[in-house]
Amino acid sequence: MPATAAAPVRAGLATLLLAALVAFVLVGSADGGSRAWATYLAPGSACKGSIDPTATPVVQQRAITCLVNWARAQDRRGRLAQSASLQRAAGLKGRRVVSCGQISHTPCGSDFTAPLRAAGYRYSSFGENLYVGSTGSTSAHDVVSAWLQSPGHRANVLGPGFREVGTALVRGDGLFGDRQAVVWIAAFASQR
Repeated sequence: MPATAAAPVRAGLATLLLAALVAFVLVGSADGGSRAWATYLAPGSACKGSIDPTATPVVQQRAITCLVNWARAQDRRGRLAQSASLQRAAGLKGRRVVSCGQISHTPCGSDFTAPLRAAGYRYSSFGENLYVGSTGSTSAHDVVSAWLQSPGHRANVLGPGFREVGTALVRGDGLFGDRQAVVWIAAFASQR
């Protein structure tokens, strides 16, 4: 089974209070944000290349963004804009995960937000999802499906405080014994 990880970071008291309020509203609402995860998953035909595990990395990255925005639309959330800086940060995190051989938001003990700073992204809120699969057998649809099944990952995908997304796929040949491993990263954030 593929490995996944989710981690959000929030900055500032106002953001923390807003996050607490959002959590309260979600828990206290009629559906409580607990609708079946599958209601957030786009059909395979909704996003070009999303079900093709052999699609190019660029096509798969676009498919991830499309699938995330489709899920957000089902939850009446705004679309996330693609951010080149967040894409760079996601790529940096993926390369660090591969070089350390750890599916972790802090691979080799690195600071969680170091890739954001290195990419020049000043954030007010940030979350990231990670996934490790195999090249040629894992599609963008598989990745987002796994994220939506996990409450922590789904919270990042649907996060009301996020305005932008950046995605990356990083080859990790030999990672966890898989000769064709690939790390998928989605960075969700809002700028200061």
